[in-house]
This record gives sequence, C-alpha cells and structure tokens, in this order.
Amino acid sequence: MAKGLTRCNVCGKTAEQVFEGQMLISIHDRIGYGSKYDGSMIDLDICSDCFDKLIDSFTEKCAINLIKENF
Repeated sequence: MAKGLTRCNVCGKTAEQVFEGQMLISIHDRIGYGSKYDGSMIDLDICSDCFDKLIDSFTEKCAINLIKENF
C-alpha cells in the first residue's frame, strides 16, 4: 500500500483533490503465476474519473460484462 500522500496513478490528483464524497479505487496485491509481471506488486490508486475512462475503454474488450449493477 502506498505510504504518505495518496495520488491517482493516472492523473496524479491527490485524495484531497478528488471531488468530495468520491473514493479512490485501490488495488494493492502481489501478481500471481502466469503473468509476465509474476511476483511483482501492483500498487494502484485511481480516481473515479480515471476509473470510468479506463473501464469504458476496457469493457468493450471483455467477453463477460465486468460491471454488476444493483447487486
């Protein structure tokens, strides 16, 4: 997990600069066997605006919809 000032990895906004009430989406984990990044750590914090852009571009490549609404 990031230490100190938390920033969006994409746009660089700090947690304090993100619109009030929005949360940073965070992934902090070790990457498993089978990936070219095997054994590395992912330390990702992304603001809602950047997350939306990323997911919008990514979902069209997915065979199974990754967004589950009203769960």
